[in-house]
Amino acid sequence: MTANSKTLEPMRDLIRDECGVDTQAERYHIVGGQDVAGFEAVALGEKVNVAKVTPGMVKLAKESLKKWPQSRAFLFECTELPPYADAVRHATGLPVFDSITGCDFFISSLMDNARFGLNDWQHDWDGKQESY
Repeated sequence: MTANSKTLEPMRDLIRDECGVDTQAERYHIVGGQDVAGFEAVALGEKVNVAKVTPGMVKLAKESLKKWPQSRAFLFECTELPPYADAVRHATGLPVFDSITGCDFFISSLMDNARFGLNDWQHDWDGKQESY
C-alpha cells in the first residue's frame, strides 16, 4: 500500500533495478490510498485526521484482499501509513510491515537481548518461584 499508486507507478523500474524487487511480477500488487476520504491531506501537505481516515484504509485493505485473496502481508511503503497498521492487522489478521516495524527490525538487530544471560539477567531474580 502506498499513499498514491499513480505517483509510485513510474518508479517500478527504479525499484526493480535498485532494490531487486520486481513489483511488476504477479506477486506484488500496488494499492494506493489516494481515494480514501480524508487522505488527500497528504497530497495537500496538511495534517491528516487519522480517526477519519482509518476506516477507509481498513476498507481499502479488505478490498485488496478480495481482489487478491492469496495475499500474505501488507507492506506500507509510505511514511504516512504507519498510523493505520494496527487497524489493518486487526481487521485482516495479516502482518503489516511499515517504516516503524522496519526501524524496529534494524534497531533490535544491534541491541543486546537480556534473555540470553549476557546482561546477567539471572541476578535480578529473587530465587522464589511464582505461584500459578
